[in-house]
Amino acid sequence: MAEKNIYNLIDETIHQRTRLAILTTLMGVDLMEFNNLKRELNLTDGNLSTHALALERAGHIRIVKSFRGKKPLTELSMTDKGRKAVENYVSLLQKILNKAR
Repeated sequence: MAEKNIYNLIDETIHQRTRLAILTTLMGVDLMEFNNLKRELNLTDGNLSTHALALERAGHIRIVKSFRGKKPLTELSMTDKGRKAVENYVSLLQKILNKAR
């Protein structure tokens, strides 16, 4: 890998601020309800939905919709692919920081 190309390896799906916040929050739990994640990250329904769908399309998270009684329930969780992607992202950032020193 040529050093000048290391920045091209950054996963843009993860690198986006809100998506990174979603992923790192989900890494610490098995499952999180949509509304709890929305509150924790101070996001709107639309903002969280849009970014969560992008992460789901990339295979990084799983979105499960069900009902609790008669109320809709949306829960999110990390996939193994998502965990590995975050680990690779952090490793790449460390290499970039080491290069800057």
